[in-house]
Amino acid sequence: MEKSYDILIVGGGIIGSSLAMALAERGQKEIGVVDVDLSGRWSSSERNAGGVRALWEQPVNINLSSLSISFFEKIATQVGFQQKGYLWLYGEAGSETIDKRITGLKKDGCEIARLSPLEIERRFPFLDRLDGITGGTFSPHDGLINPNLLKNYYRDQAFTEVDWIDRTLVEEVIVEGESVKKIRLRELPAEKDIEPFLKEGMLPTGGTVCEIEVRTLVNATGAWAPALAKLYGQDLPTIPVRRQVSVMHCQEVDLAHYGMIVDTSGLYFHHEAGNILAGYSIPLEPAGVRFDDKGSDFFLQEIWPRLSARSSQFERLKRVGGWSGLYAISPDKSAIIGRVEGFANLFEAHSFSGRGIMQSYAAGQALAELIQNGKYQTIDLSALSGIRFKDGRWVQEGLHL
Repeated sequence: MEKSYDILIVGGGIIGSSLAMALAERGQKEIGVVDVDLSGRWSSSERNAGGVRALWEQPVNINLSSLSISFFEKIATQVGFQQKGYLWLYGEAGSETIDKRITGLKKDGCEIARLSPLEIERRFPFLDRLDGITGGTFSPHDGLINPNLLKNYYRDQAFTEVDWIDRTLVEEVIVEGESVKKIRLRELPAEKDIEPFLKEGMLPTGGTVCEIEVRTLVNATGAWAPALAKLYGQDLPTIPVRRQVSVMHCQEVDLAHYGMIVDTSGLYFHHEAGNILAGYSIPLEPAGVRFDDKGSDFFLQEIWPRLSARSSQFERLKRVGGWSGLYAISPDKSAIIGRVEGFANLFEAHSFSGRGIMQSYAAGQALAELIQNGKYQTIDLSALSGIRFKDGRWVQEGLHL
């Protein structure tokens, strides 16, 4: 660690890894990626449902996902990308919304079809309880991906050009004028120190400390971005929120031929290694770094009733596991990407509000362009600058789950 870096990325999850690849592809040298938990045991990159879709309301989110999907198609076998589509169900209140969303998506070049209840039942015969369903949308180019394989693909492409610094936290950011000059790093003494630091912010005692010079610093720390931002004097509006999923076995239904299905209740589910993975966002879930998994209680109270309400074949389910992870949620449910206000050499890419995987490729490419060339070229993400909250130019995303 006793060296300087042209670009130091703090956070080695899916976004930090994508950015490292994009920079390396462009010939960038002296790149470092530092992370407390580089393996991703507690990372949102590993604790998600793996959905990939361009089905969004905001054009910038549609474009970010569409560009990423085009890339995933080229490396599908390496990253486990399966384009089996997204089925989104609507109730009575959503009829007008369907038409509006279809129009917007088609305008942005996405393929999407409206389905009647009869068409839904024909194409998804296990959904035999469609009470209250007035229709749905199906987007065939959307699907599922293996987040771990994708993250490792990004890293492999960048590996020889990047120093990957594990089990190390940023303790201080030293600023002079409008520039970050140095950062002080502390290596955690042992693996056991990672969990209390990430969950409770407990700083370890001991461990090697060093100061390094950086010419460009990037905050890509996801749910922990606000904590890092405080070290350079910024208050981020992002909050970490727990999301839980359950994995269950169902002998009566094989979902291997289907992609993601999103119910009117907000439940989403898909095939997962011979089982069914289902997630649900509890309304008014309190903010905070929480990884406690309610297990069977969550399954029985939130997942099973919603699944059985859509299919008689889901009445007999056996829970086999589950986990919880964090969404880094911004006030308008859209990512925060770009140069940090008031700094010449400080950038950020975080707060993807649950869509970091599906937007990771395009986000990494765009930010690499901004860092190296001073402007966006492939895709304009200026609307996602963090300054938008001060200026009142929110990018409110209505299809957040």
